Amino acid sequence: MMFGEQSMPNQFERFHPLVTFSFYAGALSLLILMLHPVFLGTAIVVILAINYRQDHLSGVRRWLIFMMTTGLLIVIFNPLFNERGRHVLFEMGQRRFTLEAVTYGGMNALSIIGVLALFISYNEIMTPNKLLFLFSKFMPQFAILLMLTLRFIPLMKRRLAEISVIQMSKGISVTHGKWKGRVKAAMQYIQILLTYSLEEAIQTADSMKARGYGSGIRTSYEYFRFKKMDGLALFYLVMLFLLILNGRFSGYGFLNVYPIMESCQLTKMDTFTLTLFLFFLSFPLLTEIGGVFRCRLSK
Repeated sequence: MMFGEQSMPNQFERFHPLVTFSFYAGALSLLILMLHPVFLGTAIVVILAINYRQDHLSGVRRWLIFMMTTGLLIVIFNPLFNERGRHVLFEMGQRRFTLEAVTYGGMNALSIIGVLALFISYNEIMTPNKLLFLFSKFMPQFAILLMLTLRFIPLMKRRLAEISVIQMSKGISVTHGKWKGRVKAAMQYIQILLTYSLEEAIQTADSMKARGYGSGIRTSYEYFRFKKMDGLALFYLVMLFLLILNGRFSGYGFLNVYPIMESCQLTKMDTFTLTLFLFFLSFPLLTEIGGVFRCRLSK
């Protein structure tokens, strides 16, 4: 087991929503900015460790095929549409496949996989009520739009599974039968899914309008108090984020591929920036370790 007993509550989840949201927003920004294979590879390991602590990678396993397929497609298609680079790996007809194109595609694939794994963790921690608590008083439309957007893909996936069970009970399947029949069944699935989603969206909008959402300052049935520990955690995250940004815009933590590809070897400043980067991403794990120590000291 990791970080103590199985039943031990998630310490990171106890922070104020502003702290947890700031962590995920900062981590997302850094995963996009730090385009270096060493940075991205270690970041994915840390994010997977966070997911393991939260749900033992059950969410990652559900999305593993999609994540791997997306990453593989990026690695394949980037060299197909981009011939830039001096190091030619091989030629196919008139098309050149370069090491630079493969490297750049691989870094983007790692970045996308890291972002997807981060969003899986986000969905475990940032509940809709936390998101509404943060933004509904000042930007109610933005709050509901952001909440609906983030839950769109998981919700559509669950709806499609429900539709699939019902359709298969009628003998309609996209996995059996002739090719034309399977395509026709898939189109029926999509039609039902879109109709179902639109009808529910209209019902949700009517319900929210009837309850006066956005017409005034929203009260919350769950209040999150900003404590001293939240202030220290927010200071820790902001300071690390600013230091990492300073390193990034000074040229560290980024592998230049074009026009001439640099070496992947890290300089001293790259290593220092990587250390700060990992301390930022490891914040949920560090809070868990701190919780274990406090629990043992109190006994």
